[in-house]
Amino acid sequence: MKSIQYPYLARLPKYIGRAIRDIRKQKQMTQKDLADVTGTSVKFISNVERGKETVQIDKVFVLLKALEIMIYLSSEPLNEKNNEH
Repeated sequence: MKSIQYPYLARLPKYIGRAIRDIRKQKQMTQKDLADVTGTSVKFISNVERGKETVQIDKVFVLLKALEIMIYLSSEPLNEKNNEH
């Protein structure tokens, strides 16, 4: 799999999950480590990282906070030339 270049534009849950997995691994954390820190389950983290669309967004934000991932929202149109996903 190609390395993610940041900033990383994501339009689908699977791309947010990919970034969570990438950064978790960069921090040398297992899914169990992240589950323990966030009070979630390994199954939940696996679902998020696989891009399952029915996960609870509030819990996804708990993962993002624990991994120190910042999300930016923009009303600007997406530029196809950027690192868009």
